[in-house]
Amino acid sequence: MLTVYSKPNCIQCEMTKMWLKQNKIEFENVDIEANPGAFELLKHYGYGSLPVVVIDDEFNDPKKAWTGFQVDKLEELMR
Repeated sequence: MLTVYSKPNCIQCEMTKMWLKQNKIEFENVDIEANPGAFELLKHYGYGSLPVVVIDDEFNDPKKAWTGFQVDKLEELMR
């Protein structure tokens, strides 16, 4: 499962979600402002910027978790 942790009015968050939708890749969006526990989870793993994209809750695997709008990593999801 692909999860995108984001917040409203975050350009990189919106770009990431738009790219995923355009490429028909299913994902769950977690708004960290509406879910304070998610914000605490991200802080626990050392994330300080958004969005955080995570595959199968593998927060510690750099191949399965990253921050920002990274097209190269998103394109790898299509392989």
